[in-house]
Parts: sequence; structure tokens; C-alpha cells
Amino acid sequence: MSKSQVDGLVKTLEALTQELELTKCDCRQQLEAVRGESEQLKQRCQRLEQELDELKKSVAELLDTKLAFEARERQVRKLSKQL
Repeated sequence: MSKSQVDGLVKTLEALTQELELTKCDCRQQLEAVRGESEQLKQRCQRLEQELDELKKSVAELLDTKLAFEARERQVRKLSKQL
């Protein structure tokens, strides 16, 4: 290889090395962004699970109230018939 070819190869390798470093930096930034988004989604999911649990409890309480009310109505009708 001639000196100019070697010099050209060295410049090409230096440029590729710089490009590689820039790419690594970009990848690190993207990874950090994804990690941040992942953490936000995890927290949101936990909040939604808590809200869902609360809704389930509310629905169960409402059903209990409805059943008690219906039982009371049956009792009132039964007493009314006895009168």
C-alpha cells in the first residue's frame, strides 16, 4: 500500500470511530428515554390497578346494598300481605 492509501485508510477509520462514538451516545440517550417511559408506564399501571381494585370494592358494596334492599322489599311485601 502506498502512503496516501494508508493515510486515506487511517482517515476513514478515524471517521468511522467518531461515527461509532456518536451512535453510541445516541443509543445511550434513547435507552435512557425508553427507561424513563417504561418507569412512567409502570407507575401508571400501578395506579390503574389500585383504581380498579377500588372500583371492584365499590361495585361489591353496591351489590350488597342492592341485595339488602331487595330482601327488605320482599319482607315488606310479605308483611303487607299478612296485614
